[in-house]
Amino acid sequence: MQSDFEEIVYSENVLGFNVLVVEYCNMLDGLVMLSQKEFVDKAHRLLPLIYLKAIILPELKPVMPEMIEKVVTHEEWDAVNQTLQNKLGEHDTYQEVYDALLNDEQQMTTLSEGFTDIFQDFKDYISLYNMGTPEIMNDAIWECRKNFTEYWGQRLVNIQRVLHNLLYGNTALNEKDALSDDDFDLEKRLKKDMQGDDN
Repeated sequence: MQSDFEEIVYSENVLGFNVLVVEYCNMLDGLVMLSQKEFVDKAHRLLPLIYLKAIILPELKPVMPEMIEKVVTHEEWDAVNQTLQNKLGEHDTYQEVYDALLNDEQQMTTLSEGFTDIFQDFKDYISLYNMGTPEIMNDAIWECRKNFTEYWGQRLVNIQRVLHNLLYGNTALNEKDALSDDDFDLEKRLKKDMQGDDN
């Protein structure tokens, strides 16, 4: 007989959210394979779906909060953040808030930091969820929803505003900076380099 915990942690809303979380993490893990324009377009389509699914996550109470562990290291965070900075280039920095009491510098932030912070929360969440223990899965959902309401939900909305402007404004996004599988094949790269030397 299915427990109350199992009924919640395997509910349609949770499973639908998890699919999007995994897609988001895969997008950032495979960022070098996307051009700048492809990344902005894909993120622009994915973020509203994540927001919508996060809104309907069940409101839970923690059972074993001491079991919640973080899996994303500082080094992994830095690596993802640096890759994002390189990908976004001049489009990385934006004005997050409009407050007359703050100067322009105090109101500036970066897309790369926002994306990476969300990535960190999602990686930690999905790692806990995948442990398969209903009580820990419950607490993973609880913490993810809490972080959504207190932190990353607002970051996601702010990022979405910038992505909309990049796609529908007059911004020229790079369409040729993606790597291909050939770029990771040493033999093909050497052959390509040798052909380049012959020209």
